[in-house]
Amino acid sequence: MQFKASTDYGLRAVLYLAAQGHTCSSKDIAQDMSIPRDYLIQLAQLLRNAGIIEARPGKHGGYRLANDPSKITLLQVVNALDDDAKDTTRTRRKDRADASMVQGIKQAYDLILTGYDSITLQMLLDASQDESMGKELLAGRLIAESQRLLAEAAAAA
Repeated sequence: MQFKASTDYGLRAVLYLAAQGHTCSSKDIAQDMSIPRDYLIQLAQLLRNAGIIEARPGKHGGYRLANDPSKITLLQVVNALDDDAKDTTRTRRKDRADASMVQGIKQAYDLILTGYDSITLQMLLDASQDESMGKELLAGRLIAESQRLLAEAAAAA
């Protein structure tokens, strides 16, 4: 799966902050994670508005996570970085939203996004440090999410 550039860069930045565990300058983040610095600053504003990161001004300032990495989900980060796109296309999509195929696809996307909500930055950080652990983590998450969805379906029936 390929994320759009803003999502990829934003995830790199928050994972970097999670790994570092302290305030990091935009220069360090941009350099270490191969993100254009001006673009990083734009993305940081979106992440800050969403409460995912905090900005500290001054000589020793920079960015840090606003919360523990185990409390920030992949879905929160993706939504924060996608808010701009949602606002600009919401009107166009509203006109097409009633088609039955669109509704079916939206339901499928909602299922995918539900899975994103169960994956935290700490899980991604842990998975990035150990490939076999990453596969076990993903498998465990998919099993847990499958069981939750089956229970929901049974309760609705």
